[in-house]
Amino acid sequence: MFKQKEWPFTGASGTEYVFSILRKSDRLPQSPGVFILAYTHPRGHLAGWEVKPLRIGQSDDISTSLEKETGLDADQKAMWNSVFVLPEPDAKIRKACVRDLNNHSMKTA
Repeated sequence: MFKQKEWPFTGASGTEYVFSILRKSDRLPQSPGVFILAYTHPRGHLAGWEVKPLRIGQSDDISTSLEKETGLDADQKAMWNSVFVLPEPDAKIRKACVRDLNNHSMKTA
């Protein structure tokens, strides 16, 4: 994948959240936070990269949350190639972030 280590996502509120980028095969952090399962791909010659969120969620332990259930349909599972992670210990803040990001993705869908 590309060498960029962080990616910003903007919520419906206009808040920008900066996530760390991991490959699907990377070890996930054993910490609470928000995660985005995504399809990350080049947009074309010198046009940069595009990220298509497939699922936005939060967990007390990101490393185990994906083992239980990814919440992706068969087509999404085939496309999923990256995980974006935002560490956040406060459950209320995590839930608000997920809601904000999901509300934005519904507006743009």
